[in-house]
Amino acid sequence: MSLPFLDIHTHSTVRYPDILSVQNYIIGREAMDNESLYTAGIHPWYIDADPSLQWQLLETVVGTPQVIGIGECGLDKHCNTDWDLQLGIFERQIKLAKKAGKPLLLHSVRAYQEIAQLLRVQQFDLPVIFHGFNKNIKLAKQLLDAGYYLSLGADIFSGRQDALISEIPLDRLFLETDDKAIDIVAIFSYFCAARKLPIAVLKQQLMDNFERVFNYRIEE
Repeated sequence: MSLPFLDIHTHSTVRYPDILSVQNYIIGREAMDNESLYTAGIHPWYIDADPSLQWQLLETVVGTPQVIGIGECGLDKHCNTDWDLQLGIFERQIKLAKKAGKPLLLHSVRAYQEIAQLLRVQQFDLPVIFHGFNKNIKLAKQLLDAGYYLSLGADIFSGRQDALISEIPLDRLFLETDDKAIDIVAIFSYFCAARKLPIAVLKQQLMDNFERVFNYRIEE
């Protein structure tokens, strides 16, 4: 049986037999079922003025085997959420991920340096994935040098990330659809064409990355 295509981050609830999807569960905005794998987190766009109930729900679900990572969470300088509130909730999620022994999947808008600093201060030594990465190769190299993972999505179709596609270490890579109405297979196909890489090789590498980062074994 061939390996599935891995979609590390999606908001779609549609399941396909040849795709392994990790669904996003935004605490207070989305729902979980009993069949899927999830990352769960308090998104910086959707932090309640009093986030105590959101926090209780996150603490409840993070211990379930379906929730394999914390996120998406992070910092966003372009949203209306109070900055200090964002910082406080993100810091708590870093600590929760550390306690639970689960990786972080991060949302960042013009806040990469602040996020990296918080991770250093908290001495977070579990895997970190910056999802939907679409910035320049200089920033990509800084994040990769710090030991982080990058997840690329539909923005690769613009061609602006072809240099990054050619250089990124494959053992630090994930691919995703996020909230876009696009097939993860198309993203795999574009990446492999730009990298001159067989799709079967990329499928195997991303599955290896997944099992290592999330400590989750896929039964064949």
